[in-house]
Amino acid sequence: MDSAVKPITILIADDHQVFNDGLRSLLRSVGSRYQVVDQVYTGTGILPAIQNVHPDLVLLDINLPNRNGLNRAREVVQAFPLVRVIIISMYSYQTFVDELKAIGVAGYLLKSASQQELFTCLQNVVDGIPYFDPKSGSKAGTLHPEDDLLKRFKLSPRELEIIALLKQGFDTPEIAKRLLLLTETVKIHRKNIYYKLAVNNLAELIQFADEQGL
Repeated sequence: MDSAVKPITILIADDHQVFNDGLRSLLRSVGSRYQVVDQVYTGTGILPAIQNVHPDLVLLDINLPNRNGLNRAREVVQAFPLVRVIIISMYSYQTFVDELKAIGVAGYLLKSASQQELFTCLQNVVDGIPYFDPKSGSKAGTLHPEDDLLKRFKLSPRELEIIALLKQGFDTPEIAKRLLLLTETVKIHRKNIYYKLAVNNLAELIQFADEQGL
């Protein structure tokens, strides 16, 4: 009987409450297979929450505020080796995925993934099989728009991250806070981005990003 099967316990870490709550509702909708034991909305809340509830899985948004996402993922993997970490992100470029694999995360899922892809990812990771979204650039030799931009325009992963946040509507101070950077540092990145892409303002940058499929 299902009631005799121990549920897979999950901690969701995402600063967007609508997405966080929506993911919790989706997991609850499939019965007792998955149990959301906690939700956190900042990078600083993850380690204490894991220590408190001891989840089987952590669904971690790589862009949580108050902490660099890669560093936070690394800390979780090192501090709690029995907890499997699945990264949820909007980014699909190869270099980013390679870094996460090197850290030792168990899975990587794009926020554009379907419900079926989510549950496939969860099941694979529970079974001890790493799962990296087929669209995430994990396949060797696959060139994605972000990888192409990195090469053609000599953009850094950080600059690409800032472009994505600008497109979402975040301003310079908000980006600085999310990425744990000085506001002046973000301003310099923006200036370099505009120069490399030969755009003059934010509207042109967003148009460029749309044209490139970002």
